[in-house]
Amino acid sequence: MNEALSITEAAALLLGKKRILILTHERPDGDAFGSALGMKEFLHGCCGIHSEVFLPSAPAARYLELIGEYKTTLTQSELSNYDLILLLDCATRDRIACGQDIDSATLPELKCPPMLNVDHHVGNDVNARWNLVVPRAAAASQIATEIALTTQCQINARAATLWLLGIMTDTGAFRFANTLSNTLRITAELLDRGAELERVVNATYYSKPLNQQQFEVELLQKHQKLAVDNQFIYAYIPNELFTKYKFDMRDGEGVIELLREVADTKIVALFYRKGDVFKVSLRSKDSAYPVGDLARSLGGGGHDMASGITLSNMDSKEVETLLLQKVTELLHPNINED
Repeated sequence: MNEALSITEAAALLLGKKRILILTHERPDGDAFGSALGMKEFLHGCCGIHSEVFLPSAPAARYLELIGEYKTTLTQSELSNYDLILLLDCATRDRIACGQDIDSATLPELKCPPMLNVDHHVGNDVNARWNLVVPRAAAASQIATEIALTTQCQINARAATLWLLGIMTDTGAFRFANTLSNTLRITAELLDRGAELERVVNATYYSKPLNQQQFEVELLQKHQKLAVDNQFIYAYIPNELFTKYKFDMRDGEGVIELLREVADTKIVALFYRKGDVFKVSLRSKDSAYPVGDLARSLGGGGHDMASGITLSNMDSKEVETLLLQKVTELLHPNINED
């Protein structure tokens, strides 16, 4: 049986467990590791429930002073040490980050330990034993905060700071359309509980390494392009650019926002090769042209205003051609009509 839970029901479920494993999606961004590590701090430090977080890779160096301990390895046999898996901020089964010998697609179906899936993405298809999907929420960290606020446990400053980080990064410091009045109310609750706004802002927006700044300058000077009547701005990042500046996209959460700053554009895309596939990030600046459906049509996912795709068996020119075709159809849906 797969059951949809309310926030209060999810809180009761969590508080009824003794040992919880917290997972999120691959290539975790600020909301992914912020929601996960914040929940660990809350459950373990505030509620006395043993909990651990597994992250497949370390967050960007700029965040190291904010985060706590987490597991870097996870095996199938270790799953029996827990009585619940809490999955945060992951929209699809194949993006669940877990150990190499664990099949992520079957994790939501486990009876021991069962899974609680907490997410804010439209179209979430994890379908775990228990599911709390709240598309109105700006971030998984917002839902995590709302869960905590329904309990008798007091949110400590560490948990509040990590959840603030998740909300700040997923709303672009409250610049994006997913920022609703309740987002600001939840943020105020976190500040009241000691969330360190200055540390979060400095880590997120004012701690860019010099090599990243140099990388971004060359990306904008040499690789960004405009198309579709200058309404579509995009860039392909060649491997040589990563090598030249010793830059890893693990640290590149805000790179796409540089393209989004250009006036009069409506759709933004950034893509690069990772191993045998291409990673594509999409953003919309106009709610009349949502990119979520575009991404899902190509096997990706995400929100109407921000989504991503993984493309295989293509080269960079083929990816570029495909994106130009899809974005043209999105911006000019009647272009092929007689």
